Amino acid sequence: MRAELVSVGTELLLGEITDTNATYISQQLADIGVDVYFRHTVGDNLGRIVQVLQGAMRRCDVIIICGGLGPTQDDLTREAVAEVTGRPLQRVPAAEQRVREFFAQRRRVPSESNLKQCMVPKGGRLLDNNCGTAPGLLVEHNDTVLIAVPGPPPEMRTMLDSDVLPYLRDHVAAAEGGVLFTRTLRLSDIGESTVADELADIISQQTDPTIALYASPAEVRIRLATKATDEAAAYQRLSKVEEQIRARLGSHIYGVDDETMPVAVGNALREAGKTLAIAESCTGGLIASRITDIPGASDYFLAGYVVYSNAAKTRLLGVSEEVIAQYGAVSEECAKAMAEGARRDSGADYALATTGIAGPTGGTPEKPVGTIFIAVADDKGTICEHFCWPGEREQFKARVAQMALNVLRKRIVGE
Repeated sequence: MRAELVSVGTELLLGEITDTNATYISQQLADIGVDVYFRHTVGDNLGRIVQVLQGAMRRCDVIIICGGLGPTQDDLTREAVAEVTGRPLQRVPAAEQRVREFFAQRRRVPSESNLKQCMVPKGGRLLDNNCGTAPGLLVEHNDTVLIAVPGPPPEMRTMLDSDVLPYLRDHVAAAEGGVLFTRTLRLSDIGESTVADELADIISQQTDPTIALYASPAEVRIRLATKATDEAAAYQRLSKVEEQIRARLGSHIYGVDDETMPVAVGNALREAGKTLAIAESCTGGLIASRITDIPGASDYFLAGYVVYSNAAKTRLLGVSEEVIAQYGAVSEECAKAMAEGARRDSGADYALATTGIAGPTGGTPEKPVGTIFIAVADDKGTICEHFCWPGEREQFKARVAQMALNVLRKRIVGE
């Protein structure tokens, strides 16, 4: 099944908002076997939206439109779908009742602009919005399905997961005689090119399941995919290839599917019955943020320290002024002292610390931009690893956060 994504909103073209919705939708469609062939972004202009949709209808089986479903005059997605399908807009009484009840609970009366959200092209249906007032819509027209979802990410994701993906999954199974099943292996401490070289013969000989490599900061993902009519047959195929990959790269595989690095660290801490504190300089709290993104992190995460200045390192973590004067704030000695201070102050079983030079300035020949020291302190002592990853500041921080968590994970599990 071929798909095209259309993101609607002038603010997207102006760069005022990053289109994370398109990324999320593409990922979810890939997981159910829907191939995204094209992606477009178009402003809040009826003629241009219609032009994009007309082209998409000639190319693809399903079009997912994101945005433009609100109550204002520049929300034009409904009107555009009605025009390209030749179906007049009709008000849905049940949807109107829900909108009126929504406003009544807030002691307000909906305007006609609010009620236009209850309109759907004739023969189509509205998709419930459990997070907001703007319903989505779905229209089956000739050989194409047009689906519109709201722009706010929480509303889009809820609607996609509850209505759109189940609908498309059933259509894929009916059209192609099977459903796509996937398994993703997550790797660390290895580059994409090395993975490709190690698995070259397996990849070249494998057509089912298919094998695809994806790289992100300090991580490589291997995605295995197969289509089957039942789960048992699919995972028998996936497991066979996974065994081959693990035989070669097993020491680098830290997680599977949704087990991201923060999840893997949290699981390791929970299984060991241990606690964690984090002291951050160059990462500015990013590692603690990633740890606390995981529900239940309070089971093991005790405290985080963002100590950007030398004075804060000394005052909050007890890093001696002599260490900083002799070795510098970016040094193995300082990183170790930070980890030990965080562990001592918090009472945690493990403490992780980072100090480095994110750039673009501040480097020296001895310690260039991209220098990073990562330390872990526990009851066995304190270790420190030294890397250099020059690059953009945001990229540097993301890479350091991922690698620091992996250094911690390996220490916990004894690798």
